[in-house]
Amino acid sequence: MHRYLNPTPLYLSMDTSINNAGGSANDKILCKVCLSEKVIKHGRSINRSRTHYRQQYQCRDCGAHFASEEIPLVQAPAAYISKPVPPQNWSAYALAQNNEKLMLMGMLAELSEILQVEEINRVGRPRADLHEMVFCIAMKTYTRLSSRRLISDLEIANKMEYISHTPHFTTIMKYFGEEEITPVLQELIRLSSLPLKQIETDFAVDSTGFSTSQFGRWFDYKFGKEKEHRVFLKSHVMVGVKTNIVASVEITTGNSADCPQFIPLVNSTARHFSVKEVSADKAYSARKNLEAVDSIGGIPFIPFKKSSNSRGLGCVMWRKMYHYFKDHKLEFLEHYHKRSNVESTFNMIKQKLGGSLMTKSFTAQKNEILAKVLVHNLLVLIQEYFEQGLEVDLPTEAQKIGAINVVW
Repeated sequence: MHRYLNPTPLYLSMDTSINNAGGSANDKILCKVCLSEKVIKHGRSINRSRTHYRQQYQCRDCGAHFASEEIPLVQAPAAYISKPVPPQNWSAYALAQNNEKLMLMGMLAELSEILQVEEINRVGRPRADLHEMVFCIAMKTYTRLSSRRLISDLEIANKMEYISHTPHFTTIMKYFGEEEITPVLQELIRLSSLPLKQIETDFAVDSTGFSTSQFGRWFDYKFGKEKEHRVFLKSHVMVGVKTNIVASVEITTGNSADCPQFIPLVNSTARHFSVKEVSADKAYSARKNLEAVDSIGGIPFIPFKKSSNSRGLGCVMWRKMYHYFKDHKLEFLEHYHKRSNVESTFNMIKQKLGGSLMTKSFTAQKNEILAKVLVHNLLVLIQEYFEQGLEVDLPTEAQKIGAINVVW
């Protein structure tokens, strides 16, 4: 049995305390009416302050009901043991921020050159260079400028030889909406997370919304008036809890459920990471999700809903984790609360790269979110380079997983 599923109890059972008035657990209980020894336990009643309880009994001879005196509850300690917070290396943080933009442009150029592009003959004007379009899309996402104001930054990148020429601002927006860009960005996100695969073993899953400039309208017959709401897209991510790197991502519409995206995220991450723990909230509490984590050798720390029971229905991990959740809740929550790091990741992305989308079509909005995640991963690598001395060699990581072939 895994060490996290150790059956040793954390606290004493109430049955080990005194269970009758003035006697020990080995004393016989006699009926208070007929003095019969055929007495069975019939539940407990706990006082309002939840500090004491009375053991209820029933006599099998005369049927009388009676209770013991108040018995103190023996509970697990509720005090939270605070953990030391590591100090911030402000000098390394300042260096990372000062060199962030220059290093980002270099890493984007390096990433785009990894792509193995197979150009096919098309009717009409020749397409723009894919490497440079990926660079321009990522830079527009990072700077949060309009396509017209971005041209100055691209002129600087052109002089630094990161791109061969500066594209027209309408060309950048056109390729935001290209469906062929979507799988390219997803592969680059996966590649940008690989330098941290030796560090990250515990992961957290959640989703967040990115608002658009569009509104959905409908007529409410109950109130007799038209209503509207802002349309948004959902980003489902699986992040490492130590560095906040995004290992895999899925983009859906705003009304899509979270639970069906769990297994694709887990399987995508397990391709290149050693997954030991996966934390997620109750929205992902399903037997198939626990089985998916168990199948890759990890342990799912997903809390159970009030309506859940211990019946595994063929899922052994469901039954094990249910009893672990009920019997060792403090230990369970210690692992589960690693999930809060995914909220930190969402905050990092939205604070630096914005929580709203500037594009209009669904494909363009999807690519914009993927570009935000890609830039976030590269910024995490830059931060780890200065703070932890991480060696970032993306071409070497690309050779390990094979070439990224793109038909363009």
